[in-house]
Amino acid sequence: MENRPTIIGSPGERARFSGLLRAALPLGAVLVLCGYALGALNPWQAGLTPAAKGAVVLLMAGGIFFATAATQGRVEAFFKGARGEEQVAIVLATLPAAYTVLHGVVLGKGGLWRGRNLDHVVVGPAGVVLVETKNWRGRVALAEGRLTVNGADPTRSPLDQVRAGARDLSAWLARQTPGAPPVRPLVCFAGEAFDAGSARVGEITVCSSARLVEAIVSQTGAALDKASQTLVAQSLSRLV
Repeated sequence: MENRPTIIGSPGERARFSGLLRAALPLGAVLVLCGYALGALNPWQAGLTPAAKGAVVLLMAGGIFFATAATQGRVEAFFKGARGEEQVAIVLATLPAAYTVLHGVVLGKGGLWRGRNLDHVVVGPAGVVLVETKNWRGRVALAEGRLTVNGADPTRSPLDQVRAGARDLSAWLARQTPGAPPVRPLVCFAGEAFDAGSARVGEITVCSSARLVEAIVSQTGAALDKASQTLVAQSLSRLV
C-alpha cells in the first residue's frame, strides 16, 4: 500500500527454528541411545532375563520423558519470543511509507548454525534503528540504568544484547555502505509489560510497542537522504 512502509522478511522465523532445534537435538540423542538399547531386547540376545529387558524399556521411556521435560521451557520461551516479534511487526507496519522494515536480519555465516539474529531493522529518514523485541510476563521497570522484571534482574540483559547488536550492525554497514550513520539501538516490549511508555538509557531507547512508532520517527541527529536509505536497505536485504 502507498501509505505503508516496505516490509522485507518474516518476523519470528528464526525464533521458531531455534525452538524446534532445541527440542530436536536432545530428543534425537535419546532416540539414538534407545536404538542401541533396543538391541538388548532382541530375542536372540543372550544373557538378559525378562526383568532386565523390562528395565531397559523403562529406562528408554524415562529418557524420552526427561529429555522432553528438560526442553519444554526453552521451546516455549522461543515460541513466546516469536509471538512478540509478530506483535511488534504489526506495529512497525504502521510506519510511514518512507521507511523500510527488515525482519530477521542475520549477521554472520549462513547454514544451520547461523550468526547473530537481529529481530527488526528499520531504515528511514531518521536513520537506521535496530529493534530488539522482548515479550516478557510481569511488570518491567527501568531504574538506575537497569531493566528488571517483577523486581528481578533478567538472565540476559536486553540492554547489553541490543548494544552489542547495534555495534556489530554499525560495523557491517560501515564496510558495505561507507558513510552510513551509526545504528540506533532500541528495546521494545510487546504488550503492556513496560508501563513507563518510553525512556532512554544512554544511547538506547526503551519503549512499549504502543510507543514504538513515535520512538522511531522522533529519532534525530542521524538522518538519511533517500538515496542513502535505498542503498542501506538493499545491502541489508541480502541478510534476510
